[in-house]
Amino acid sequence: MNKNESLAALYREAGINGLLSPPESNPKVAKNGKLGVAASVLHLAAGDMSGHEVCPKRSPGCSAACLMTAGNPAYLQGKTQARIKRTKLYFENRDLFMNILVLEIAKAIEKAKAANMDPAFRLNGTSDIVYEKKKFKLYPWVAEKLNLRHFDNTGTILELFPDVQFYDYTKIPGRTPPPNYHLTFSESEINAEDVAKEMARGLNIASVFPIKAVPKTHLGRPVIDGDEHDYRPADPAGVIVGLKVKGLGKQDATGFVHT
Repeated sequence: MNKNESLAALYREAGINGLLSPPESNPKVAKNGKLGVAASVLHLAAGDMSGHEVCPKRSPGCSAACLMTAGNPAYLQGKTQARIKRTKLYFENRDLFMNILVLEIAKAIEKAKAANMDPAFRLNGTSDIVYEKKKFKLYPWVAEKLNLRHFDNTGTILELFPDVQFYDYTKIPGRTPPPNYHLTFSESEINAEDVAKEMARGLNIASVFPIKAVPKTHLGRPVIDGDEHDYRPADPAGVIVGLKVKGLGKQDATGFVHT
């Protein structure tokens, strides 16, 4: 391997410092630790902030309440610019983006196992990309470095790590992800028909509520506390994942935040 065949070299080529946020960087994601799970999250620039749409089924209420507005305001500008860079890289140099992601996932897996924890990955922290359909070319030296010679060089990130758990929220109906990709369908103020169809397909539904008004039942299902942790694959089947409103969503007047 020469000096241009390293993660550091890929960072320089891409003009970024990294893709994944470690488990401890988000208080809610850090709570996964009590389940023995170390989950790393990929945050892109939500909606079309980067000039590229990453949330094709977003509603007006979803856009206004976006988690891009949550967190410490002092770091918001820098955080947003970093996410815009990542998003542009995803659309403008997909193979470079994905090979960086592969190497970062491999590092995160090693770190989790060293801590005697199960690795997990949420690739849509602030986006809604159908990763089960996004194929890319794995660089030969990356395949060699990680002993991934079984990869056919035109597959998906989920196929590359079949024994690793991925999970996300989505508003895109009808998805059929592989077994290692768990999806929770997100309710908005305009997708009642999609919610009904996804419930019929067996998916759990995530709904946003006022901080002090999370009900015991919603849509005829029991509501669990979705803020106890972020690891949705651990949720029981047939529930509503109740999420307390955050960021600018506290000012919602669209019906996105359910009462």
